[in-house]
Amino acid sequence: MSRGRAGSKALIREINEALVLDVVRGQGPVSRAEITARTGLSAATVTGITGSLIGGGYLVETDVVRGTGGRPARLVDLAQDGLVIAGVHVSATEVVAVLVGLRGDVVRTRRAQLRSTEPEVVARASARAVSALVESHPGSSLMGVGVAVSGVVDQAGGQVRHSGAMGWQDVPLGDLLAQEIGTPILLDNYANAVAMDLLLFDDTLARSDLLVLSIGVSLGASVVLGGKVHRGFSGSAGGFAHSQVSDAPAKRQCHCGADSCLETWSSLWGVRGELDRQGTAEGTPLDAPGTEAVVLDAARHLGVAIANSSKLIGPERVVVAYSPEIGVPPFVEQTQASFIEQYAHENSSRPELQPATVEPMSLARGAAYGLLAQLFATDSDRQPLRIGQPEMAR
Repeated sequence: MSRGRAGSKALIREINEALVLDVVRGQGPVSRAEITARTGLSAATVTGITGSLIGGGYLVETDVVRGTGGRPARLVDLAQDGLVIAGVHVSATEVVAVLVGLRGDVVRTRRAQLRSTEPEVVARASARAVSALVESHPGSSLMGVGVAVSGVVDQAGGQVRHSGAMGWQDVPLGDLLAQEIGTPILLDNYANAVAMDLLLFDDTLARSDLLVLSIGVSLGASVVLGGKVHRGFSGSAGGFAHSQVSDAPAKRQCHCGADSCLETWSSLWGVRGELDRQGTAEGTPLDAPGTEAVVLDAARHLGVAIANSSKLIGPERVVVAYSPEIGVPPFVEQTQASFIEQYAHENSSRPELQPATVEPMSLARGAAYGLLAQLFATDSDRQPLRIGQPEMAR
């Protein structure tokens, strides 16, 4: 697949390829006749595109279906081997990398500890992890790398604008990784990675409005409208962590420079900071005796903030993805209770609140899915980065 210009024949072909791939993603194995019916493309166009995609390693022919007359039809499906995409989860202590095939199956995983959070160190460690994965999967061709990092991410610019967890400000991580790896790179934040992990291969969510929250060392939100991540003007949608806690009894300094952000109260970083100030031993589990007041207060603020955000959007479901460290029963239960309480006098229906646990591996997979989704994108929501021909082969 290649990147074309608006109005050009190359762009039209690119869109038609994405139409075909999206049908195969949702329906495969599927006949060319079914692809023709679902896309509205001519039979000749579908035949040409599927032939090209088979030649490029995106599709394979599978079973033969015999009808009542005429020649038997060969079904096509997404290729299971060959083309892969890497996903990388970056934290302050490690990188976790996965390889996924075109069907989203994870075929290889790798973890690597970080000796520092210096951007160049993180980029080199990520590149080494990805290279090791590809080398361990003979015959694979790497199409690109999706990266999930905590913070405010400028996806179009390939920059991490701010990450309290990493101590970063205006870091060109996309360029650093591209220099190390040499393939397309797509950055995103944790919350959007969680959302992509949910959306890409679940067609029941294809038209859904969701609010997806990532609760861990930092806080993040992803707004999903009509089954697609909504990024807003300049990619700023989902600003959740740095909303103000208006009823805070005392100011808490946030790493962004402001006071009393929700991050200082309800993230793992904020909860740990308050426990430290109260003299709690470092590393004490959040459901241990003596932590109740801080943990429940943090959850109360979080539940109210989630409800306020939900009322603005009106989603059918709110997914709250907790890291294992903060997702202890008292915290999760109080968050839900505070959320429900905020809807006690609402005229509109309260959305379903769905708690989930998010692990580094699922965030890495979601980062890969963010890039993989570019193969199937046909509308104006396509990101500037498009996947081209595989650039790293083993």
